[in-house]
Amino acid sequence: MAATLSMEDIQLLNMLEQRTGAQGLDVVRTETGFVFVVASGQAGKAIGKGRENLRRMERELGGKSVDVVETADTLEGFARNAFKPALLRTVELKKEGNTQKVFIKVDGTQRGLAIGRNGETIKKARMLLQRRFGVDDVKIV
Repeated sequence: MAATLSMEDIQLLNMLEQRTGAQGLDVVRTETGFVFVVASGQAGKAIGKGRENLRRMERELGGKSVDVVETADTLEGFARNAFKPALLRTVELKKEGNTQKVFIKVDGTQRGLAIGRNGETIKKARMLLQRRFGVDDVKIV
């Protein structure tokens, strides 16, 4: 499912590439900042040593948070990347009529990480999976 990029999105992706050297594929706005999707194997390059690249971009973007998720070819792989650093046990897609729901199973010790502070991680994952794979909802079980 291809996402449509605005001129502002393209400028943000160009900024990411110029500042980090990582290939940006998509950007999503959240309540607190931006989430960039980068090419496979380039998350480390985008983040930088000690989050140096992300901190610099956060300053340039007026203090808004910047997060990076590596792309993947499969829904399962992309979901695992979107929920990092939480370790997921299983990722299951269920289709009910015209809706697609993803059910994420995690160990109890990983549940807080998977949800994130104020639900930020699951909100981010939900937005990205909807945008990239047309998923309607994401649930942690």
